[in-house]
Amino acid sequence: MIVSYQPSQTDREFCAFIDDRGHEQTPERAAHMRARAWQDLDDTGSWYTRLPETDPTAPATLARLIVTDLRARGTVFSHQVTAWDISAGDHGKLWVPGLGGDVHPRRGEHF
Repeated sequence: MIVSYQPSQTDREFCAFIDDRGHEQTPERAAHMRARAWQDLDDTGSWYTRLPETDPTAPATLARLIVTDLRARGTVFSHQVTAWDISAGDHGKLWVPGLGGDVHPRRGEHF
């Protein structure tokens, strides 16, 4: 799953994508994915949700989508989730202590 926000874009959006090429894309599969709050399937086989930054409920909506999808895929505990890359690029710091996920490789203590 990729979750992103790029403030340099003209139409700033909170986005989430998940590769779903391992599943046959049937109407039933589409109904399951939309029930998890995924909006649509792109040409590469990834489901996505895009929410405008101007929507004050967008961050909470995206967080619910992420948790719902992780639970639907069998995740029970936060230690079952690993972030392979958490980055704010060269533009600042990104703090996401509420996610509860381990980062690989570890980058030291977080305060």
